[in-house]
Amino acid sequence: MATNRLLGAVLAGGRSRRYGSDKSNALVGGRLLIERAIAALEQVVQDVVVVTSRQLPDGVVTPSIPDRFVDAGPLGGLHAALYTAVEYGRSGVLLLACDMPLITPEVLRAVAVAMDRGPAVAPLRDEGIEPLCAAYHIDTLQAAEDLLLGNDLSLHRFFKEVGGIPIDLEAMGVERGDVFFNVNEQADCIRADALLTAPP
Repeated sequence: MATNRLLGAVLAGGRSRRYGSDKSNALVGGRLLIERAIAALEQVVQDVVVVTSRQLPDGVVTPSIPDRFVDAGPLGGLHAALYTAVEYGRSGVLLLACDMPLITPEVLRAVAVAMDRGPAVAPLRDEGIEPLCAAYHIDTLQAAEDLLLGNDLSLHRFFKEVGGIPIDLEAMGVERGDVFFNVNEQADCIRADALLTAPP
């Protein structure tokens, strides 16, 4: 699949309860988390949107879209992104949470290329799949809406229900390392900085 058939979507609408403030504005390696996520996606797909109801930081000119279901967590964000992908004439969404500063374009590209394998694909990590760095076909939009209308906000359950396919990055020759490290607390920014500057 040509990766430009996917709409890139950064999820930045979370409440950041553990972080204490809007973590999309947190700095890692001298760049805002939200800028890192946008830049990584822009190396893989043509168009990127940010899913958030908040004002984007100064200097971030990427289009933003609000959730259509308020306070519905990542599934609500994915639903808004899928809806927008339909409007853009795209066949799916390459989704990335804004709090994974170590994600690489290589990983995103591998996920995007694997989109042909099923209605949704997500890379495997030690704890199972990573549904917040994954690709979803627009055909899954109705399933997302049905779960949201039933107030079931589990992204893992949604992935299972639509017949999502886990993908093994390392079997595809893509180094996984710490790419899925995510920032939940302020101390995690210091850890992410250290991981970014660590020698390979």
